[in-house]
Amino acid sequence: MKPVLLGCVAACAVLLLVVVGCGEDRARAPAAGNTVGATPHVSPPKRPAHYRAPRHAVRVSSSEALRRALGARQRKSIVLAPGSYGGPEPFLNAHGHRIYSARLGKAVLRSGLSLGGNYGPGGGLVRGVVVDIRDPNRTVDGAAIAVWGTGARSRVLDTTLRGHGIVPSGVAARRPDGLVVRRVVVRGFVDYGVLADANELDRGKLRDPLTVEDVDVADVSRRVAGSSHGRAEACVWIGNTASVRRVRVRSCAWSGLWTGTATQDATFDQIDVNGTPTGVYVEHFTYDSTFRRLRIGRHVEVGLTAEWADPSWGSRPASVGNLIENSWFASTRAGVYLDEGTTRTTVRRSTFLRQSWAAIGDYRGNDNAAYANRYRGTAGVRHDHLDSSRNP
Repeated sequence: MKPVLLGCVAACAVLLLVVVGCGEDRARAPAAGNTVGATPHVSPPKRPAHYRAPRHAVRVSSSEALRRALGARQRKSIVLAPGSYGGPEPFLNAHGHRIYSARLGKAVLRSGLSLGGNYGPGGGLVRGVVVDIRDPNRTVDGAAIAVWGTGARSRVLDTTLRGHGIVPSGVAARRPDGLVVRRVVVRGFVDYGVLADANELDRGKLRDPLTVEDVDVADVSRRVAGSSHGRAEACVWIGNTASVRRVRVRSCAWSGLWTGTATQDATFDQIDVNGTPTGVYVEHFTYDSTFRRLRIGRHVEVGLTAEWADPSWGSRPASVGNLIENSWFASTRAGVYLDEGTTRTTVRRSTFLRQSWAAIGDYRGNDNAAYANRYRGTAGVRHDHLDSSRNP
């Protein structure tokens, strides 16, 4: 698939320790002090939390007053009284204003919110609101919250987003530098729950990485589930240097977590995935990143897939120098599948339960490794192509 740039069995203490890749399989001992194959502790994401709205702020109680306040050039705090705010156009926050609901969840935006624009200082904030959209025409580029242009260092906190199976995206950040998405609940979008991707292949490592923490996303699907063919229908989509922690995703029509474009030096920790064909899809290009304490449920076919070195990408591998560790895979067909060309990618100290094909597949990989894993009721490592198991 192409990203949106184009659009052990083990008895008691006996463990199977295998290195996989182009070289010869060989035993390797686990590092001292590591608990091999233990079920990782994955904390549920924290819910939107109460806070104290600033005392010295502009207080508004109507859509018209909110639009006037957002039009002021001097950055300020704006506190929304309980109620509904809408109109035929999205709310535009080009000047980095800080928007609060006076009471958690009691101010409801019926039109989308834009953080950033063609001018302005960036650094806008929205906190404690509900964004409930039923008409994509009331958004910027189909996002309940769009972060773009000058919207670097935007923050989305303690917020709930609802798309009713009509609106394409919950949070869509095309200017992800310094972005913070924290304690956010996202439901019922078509293409993405949370997307943070500058969509620039040569962007490299972000100097100001983005943060996604304590996020709960569910029900991301097009009308015909899977019809995006990997270009969308991801609950969380990350395309740049990021810290992603304590994320729960359910009912994602293509993948729970997608990584690619220019994902370098990123960390994905405590990711709980169920109800999707692929738990984690590692795409072009994901480099030098860590996937730790993944918990992949039984309603997933393949736990983690690293895409092959497709000639349309110059035969460059999607996954290079990545680490998958301390994770738990109950996916039905395969746990981790490293497709052709995957390079220097390691799977270690993880548990695999009853996969029908194998715990780990390493098909024509380069210097990949798997060791200190526990395989229960499943084959350990295979080197043939995953799809070969479906041939008559």
